[in-house]
Amino acid sequence: MADSPRLGSYDDTPIYTIKTVVQQTGIAPATLRAWERRYGVLSPGRSDGGYRLYSERDIATLHWLKRQVEDGVSISSAITLLDLRRQAGKAPELAAAAMVTSNQPEPAGPALNARSTEAIGADLLAALLAFRESAGEMLLAEAFALYPVEVVAEEIIAAVLVEIGEQWHAGQATVVQEHFATAFLRQRLTALFQVYDQAASGPLALAGAAPGEWHDVGILLAALTLRRHGWRVIYLGQNVPMDHLIAEIGRLQPALVCLSATTTLTVPALSEVVTEVARLPEPRPRLALGGQALNQNPELHERFPDAVWTMTARELAAALARS
Repeated sequence: MADSPRLGSYDDTPIYTIKTVVQQTGIAPATLRAWERRYGVLSPGRSDGGYRLYSERDIATLHWLKRQVEDGVSISSAITLLDLRRQAGKAPELAAAAMVTSNQPEPAGPALNARSTEAIGADLLAALLAFRESAGEMLLAEAFALYPVEVVAEEIIAAVLVEIGEQWHAGQATVVQEHFATAFLRQRLTALFQVYDQAASGPLALAGAAPGEWHDVGILLAALTLRRHGWRVIYLGQNVPMDHLIAEIGRLQPALVCLSATTTLTVPALSEVVTEVARLPEPRPRLALGGQALNQNPELHERFPDAVWTMTARELAAALARS
């Protein structure tokens, strides 16, 4: 069986018009231009009349990227994966463009050869414990190229944070290592949250850590997931003061308020917030509560019978979608 052609085997002479590219790939002209403008995915040549011209290699690249998007990978992540493999000298196998003769089916996408989230997480943990920031960046880039954002956030980033915390408690990691890793991952999540544009319309959600709570990675994950699912999200961060929070709820009238409690010490303050929200006039927001303290102590749920309870950010999005 012949190998599928690789990117380097395609002719890079720019001879095809955008009309031909659209016909060959099925990608709309507006989408193609957006990919070029936002991501620099192609660098088309120009005809004597100034029209864009594309090569066989360009068309093959577009076929591969389109397949990734159809398989559920975001275009930005697909381009990141393409760049990573090029840098490593391992350009992905591409299905032949329509003008190239090939009887072989196109590979199914990165999932066939993807490393597991556990493997990437283990490497990320080792890199952060060794203060290897550039290695951590590359591992996260690989993860986001291979998996949806929520999967990376919960199965890799959150899992690594938990493992580092456990190693610190067990004396296997220093407080300096724990602080470095937490800061590194929190900064990347914050940057990712800011990448997604705030929805112009749709339900409004406020998200933050309970009064006195300084651990906010979990609620940041929830805010990121909500924004990706079309919510307008105002992220409030750590240690949200109750009186100011209640005042803003009354003024903004959000549809949802998400709060987290990582330690049992902050649960009483969370109870006070719930009580104050219940005293507000209608329309009152729904409450979504979570965090390690609540997840590990299900008996605490009885204090908040009307709240939405989920263990993960993905479960929260799913629960809200069903209701």
